Amino acid sequence: MSQQQNIHNNGFRNRLLISDEEVELNKENYSRHFSQPYLEAFCRHVLSHISNVWYRPKFVGFDEMPKRNNPEAPLVFATNHSGMAFPWDAIVFITQIADRHLPSQESIRALISPMLTKYPYMCPFMIDDLWFKAGCINASLLNFETAMRLNETNVLIFPEGIEGIGKGFDKKYQLQPFKTSFIRMGIRYKTDIVPFMTVNGEYNNPLAYSIKPIDKFVRKFGLPFFPMGPIIFLAIFQPWIFYISLPSQLTFVIGEPIKVYDMVDKPYDQLSQKELKEIGERVRVKMQHQLDNASHTYGKKYYNMRSLIKAAWKHKRYFLRYFPAFWPLVMTYFDVNYDEKQGDSSLKITLWKILKTLIKRPWVLAMYLPVLGWLIIGIRNWWVLRKR
Repeated sequence: MSQQQNIHNNGFRNRLLISDEEVELNKENYSRHFSQPYLEAFCRHVLSHISNVWYRPKFVGFDEMPKRNNPEAPLVFATNHSGMAFPWDAIVFITQIADRHLPSQESIRALISPMLTKYPYMCPFMIDDLWFKAGCINASLLNFETAMRLNETNVLIFPEGIEGIGKGFDKKYQLQPFKTSFIRMGIRYKTDIVPFMTVNGEYNNPLAYSIKPIDKFVRKFGLPFFPMGPIIFLAIFQPWIFYISLPSQLTFVIGEPIKVYDMVDKPYDQLSQKELKEIGERVRVKMQHQLDNASHTYGKKYYNMRSLIKAAWKHKRYFLRYFPAFWPLVMTYFDVNYDEKQGDSSLKITLWKILKTLIKRPWVLAMYLPVLGWLIIGIRNWWVLRKR
């Protein structure tokens, strides 16, 4: 091995080692804005209605949550990303898990792309810090390490990253190259990786394609990709459409735990980046096989309109909560008026609270303004970033 290769590998290994001091200093950032009562109330009053009617999720193999093989470390859940749309596959999964009111160490917090939290218009309907309030964490090695050492909850990651959700309809159910952070953690903490396959999310925004030059251009403005398809052109006239998707019936199929710590014969801090990538590829191939089987078995009725109509009728009294055109108003109303001390009573609908919502968040009306709405959204996005 050349001296240059030695220097490169040593530098890579040093980056793998996060000190106790760094983790201690990061605890406040890790927990920033997160509120378990907020998340539970948000699921109860908003997300559960959207999930139960619009997406009607099915869980296969989740009758009981997997048990930790190592009580001293969280399980690492890993799944495919999909849809060429807002990450509703992740939102629905997290909502349903939160609805189970699991013990702390069986609950799950998700690591998500920092692009979703950096730019205001990448938060659902421009609700500031909503990702953090719902328990999500920016995906970084430091945050991942903090989650593992705190050992408060299990962890959910999307090993494809943004490339998974933005790969285009022509590559549906084709796993993109994996990042290696979850491989590192699985090896270092000798904890199982629990794969699950998300089926039908590819049909959230069908016939939408990724065009690299366009994606590269929009990244300058904080968009991870630009889904070229029918829905995006409708969003020009009604901006709220940008944040929603078609009502695909999402199905989550759990796989066998993967013990990456059994795939190596040397200590964690002696692994090279090449070796980690090779292990990641082995895991990707294994998950691709399971995803192929799951999509073949559960992906034939990706919308299941009969199920949608039945669910909509059953929950008709909550029409304003689950019909997509009302999502911006309902979510914003919740965020403005929810008071943890008062609980559910703080959400009682009154004329004053509606006016308070519109006074505090007037830009929510931009979601319904053709073309001009995007100008208002852009100005607010610029203003918030300027203040930061």
